[in-house]
Amino acid sequence: MKKLAGLILIAAAVAGCGKTITYSNDYSAATVINASPSSPIFNVIVDNINQTGASLVYKGSSGYLNLRPGARNIIFQSNNPVLPVNYVSLPAENFVTNTASTFVVYDTLLTPTGTLRSIRLSDTLNVPPSGYISIRYIPVAPKAVASDITFLRTTVTPNDSVTITNQNYIGPAPTATTIAALSRFIQIPAGNYTIKQKAAGTQTVLASAPLTTTVGGIYKGIFTIYSTGTAQGQPLVLGTIRHYP
Repeated sequence: MKKLAGLILIAAAVAGCGKTITYSNDYSAATVINASPSSPIFNVIVDNINQTGASLVYKGSSGYLNLRPGARNIIFQSNNPVLPVNYVSLPAENFVTNTASTFVVYDTLLTPTGTLRSIRLSDTLNVPPSGYISIRYIPVAPKAVASDITFLRTTVTPNDSVTITNQNYIGPAPTATTIAALSRFIQIPAGNYTIKQKAAGTQTVLASAPLTTTVGGIYKGIFTIYSTGTAQGQPLVLGTIRHYP
């Protein structure tokens, strides 16, 4: 498989009075998912600069943001210009050249000025071989029961499926081993799918969502699927982001 190129964009920087322009592809990238059932709306602040053109609503994602390698101060901050609230503060997140990450913001606010939890996943964005797509699943619905996640492929007759079994809420402080496992993508046959979250060991469907993978008439892509809700009056739902293309 060929390492995905193009997510880390070439950037130009203007420096000094002479406006010398230098070019570099020494960047890393990160995307952010708002999976908090409290439905806070927040901006992504990097080294005190807002990186998001539009604030992230519940179940929204930022798309990949280019970041300079090294230690960066990351804040997920409310979009209140008068009294901004730092929902998540990560003062020394290290970024390595030509790597990508996904931050998932989850859990609920205890008070209007409370904090949320977050995890950072490593994104190994290898293009899957012809005939396959890549997926991973993140369980961040705080009150969800143990679940099986079934991917029912609807573009073949008869339909077939792949199931990720016995998935539990990641909890308030997942270990590095758990985060590394959640970071990994798996390959499944290409096609469009219906995703079904079922109570573990049963056929009781708790939530479902489509996964449409067609691009230009071809089934392809790299996807993160996550479950959220079950708190603050929000129902259990499945969300999806496409990492590529």
